[in-house]
Amino acid sequence: MEQQRLKEQERLKVAIIGAGLNGLALALSLRKFGIQARIYEKAEQPRADGTGIIMWPEGMQVLAALVGVDKVKAACSQVDTISTLTATGFPINTLNMSDSPSKANAPIGLFHRSRLYQLLLNKLGDDCIATNQHCTVNQDSEQPQILINGEPLDADIIVGADGVFSQVRKFVAPGVSLRQPNVYCCRGEIDFKAPEISDDECYVFAGDKSRIVTYTYDRETQGKYWFAACAVEEGETLSKQTVLEQFSHYPSYLLDMIRDTPESKILPSPLTDVAPFDTWYRDNAVLLGDSCCAVLPTMGIGFSLGIENAYVLAQSIASNFEGTEQAFKRYQQRAQQRSHELQDITHRLSELTYKDEFNPVEVAELYQQFAITNSRSPF
Repeated sequence: MEQQRLKEQERLKVAIIGAGLNGLALALSLRKFGIQARIYEKAEQPRADGTGIIMWPEGMQVLAALVGVDKVKAACSQVDTISTLTATGFPINTLNMSDSPSKANAPIGLFHRSRLYQLLLNKLGDDCIATNQHCTVNQDSEQPQILINGEPLDADIIVGADGVFSQVRKFVAPGVSLRQPNVYCCRGEIDFKAPEISDDECYVFAGDKSRIVTYTYDRETQGKYWFAACAVEEGETLSKQTVLEQFSHYPSYLLDMIRDTPESKILPSPLTDVAPFDTWYRDNAVLLGDSCCAVLPTMGIGFSLGIENAYVLAQSIASNFEGTEQAFKRYQQRAQQRSHELQDITHRLSELTYKDEFNPVEVAELYQQFAITNSRSPF
């Protein structure tokens, strides 16, 4: 009976759209259960660049289960504390993981995205990744289809791990639209030593409709990640120069760090997410990560949530007795409510940061809600 079940899993054709962090995490999670997947990536090669990523303790546990605790430790800086301050450096709130309701058996991980990506890719290997594969949805026919390079994708299960601008979501939930709150950001990285920035904390500086986040991801080189975002007029953007001008009231060591960052190490972009929606699957297609629960980077929860949901999806597929739809339904039951609550909390925090009057009392309450909700990990 067990051999028959394993053979059925080996025959299962799983296609993952998108070779980002969530796509790799799902492929590794499926492999844990004896299921091989094929990843389809539109770029010429997997994208291992980027800047910084925070991994919360709940997500760190899944990451360790997939690649090993020692490798995770070697790839990141580990902290337990996130400190929120005013733009002038006055303390507002401290979130300490040792006081977390879950008391998860892991720290917060502060990564450079390229090291985190390479960690997953080294474990997975690139043999299962097909590049230059463009996913689209044919919505003109009576029966919409998911296409790869213009041809129908033949797979038992298709997973849309293709980000906030997901093509697969157009098939699964075509009525969903993006939210763009007129907030623009710059993300940067630099080796920079500042005694005011402890290696043992992640810092959030909240100003008037603006924010700077920074932390050390590499203690040896003093590699720093910084994120600066503020409300903008429609069509307006940010650059290093405009950040220095608009954030001139922030502490001088933050401005020095931004000023010293080469332009080539700065990634500018508008912030975009989607409102919570209920339909995560349709027919043989299902959504994962930013395609179904994109969150603004207010708390840095994006990939932690994605990797947890990836493991739940893989487990639901592997332990399924009654067909694909029931596996997807089980995944949605286990992951959706918590994901929606985290979306709502981060969205409200973003409103208080970039739109409404900043209220430190409500911010502290939302941080506590976040800690409680995040501790209810399904992993």
